Amino acid sequence: MLFTRLFQFFRGYLVITVTGKYPERFLNVCAGRHILIWDLFPCSSTVLRCCISNRGFRLLPPVVKKTNVQVKIIKKCGLPALFDRLKQRKWFLAGLGTFFLLLIVLNQFIWKIEITGCETVSVRDLRAALSDCGLKVGTFRPFLDEKQLQNQMLIKMPELAWLWADKSGSKVTVQVKERVPKPAIFDENDYCNIIADKDGVIASMIVRNGAPMVELGDTVRRGDMLVSGLIVSEKGVEPRQIQADAEIYARVWYEKTKAYSLWCPKKNETGKVEKKHTLHLFGWDLNLFFNGQASFAEYTEEVSNRELSFFGKYLGLGVTSRVYREEVTTYEKMSAESVAQSGALELEAMFDAEASDNGQKKESKMSYTVLDEDTIEVTVVAEYIEDIAQKIRIE
Repeated sequence: MLFTRLFQFFRGYLVITVTGKYPERFLNVCAGRHILIWDLFPCSSTVLRCCISNRGFRLLPPVVKKTNVQVKIIKKCGLPALFDRLKQRKWFLAGLGTFFLLLIVLNQFIWKIEITGCETVSVRDLRAALSDCGLKVGTFRPFLDEKQLQNQMLIKMPELAWLWADKSGSKVTVQVKERVPKPAIFDENDYCNIIADKDGVIASMIVRNGAPMVELGDTVRRGDMLVSGLIVSEKGVEPRQIQADAEIYARVWYEKTKAYSLWCPKKNETGKVEKKHTLHLFGWDLNLFFNGQASFAEYTEEVSNRELSFFGKYLGLGVTSRVYREEVTTYEKMSAESVAQSGALELEAMFDAEASDNGQKKESKMSYTVLDEDTIEVTVVAEYIEDIAQKIRIE
């Protein structure tokens, strides 16, 4: 059905009315002569409205004479009729052609630069470095060499391990990957000791090389020597300096205390909404508002970006919409137990961030103290099993 409609549009068709005493004879004769008629609508017993192709309309005079009806053109439709109307508006065609010509020319420049992958590297510093290497808003797109840009940026910013610029119309998306710091590399002939990097109680030991300086159950402080790389023989042989190697697991305790209010805030929307739009036009940002801030004291913000593209290619035009929804804050007094439980979860999350990657939590205990009718103090003590061995090179 869709293909038929498109075919009719490109060939062009007419909307006509057929007036006569017996309009059904007109339809029968057209069917007998294979003249296509569609979208038939009876306006009255003597008037029909229908659609007919341009070619079919040219075959109607004999049919009209034979059936004694009158045919009137109501509307010309389709692509040929559109071209006929445009031919009479030369200035409009000239303006339309100029617009598309300017759009094609302006599309050869870069109007938007997006950067993804930055974690520790500053986006501002990266944009400045890209500008020094030739990538900035207004750069002529065919002159941008992605491979050359990559080489220049990796030399200019050693903290980057990889960079690539992907061109999509007037937009360039720069993808970066930051360099991972090199781990400490020890030569097999290095003289190394192993020390404790945290306080704890020794739970298990796997010493592959070196002389153990602690035993199971010993309490150690951060910086204490766990395994020595200096091997002293009891037979009078000259001491040897080797690289100590071991895994020392210890019970490590974390403790935190924090005060919490029993009054918990809750956000509720009032239903009031403000919208602000910014038009992005070939590198220029045009604010379609006077005050850039919302008039609400408390609000949530939703940001949406829409870009004008053609077959996935950015054309340098876009709109950023910001929707502000007003909120009011109300406070509800919670029970001390519920506040203590939520506070304990927050403190345990801090412990997980402080513990080493291979640490395993054994248990945690929570307690709280009521300071006054509105405040409690939550204390959490957690025990982890962690590898506290840290290898250091002795010069």
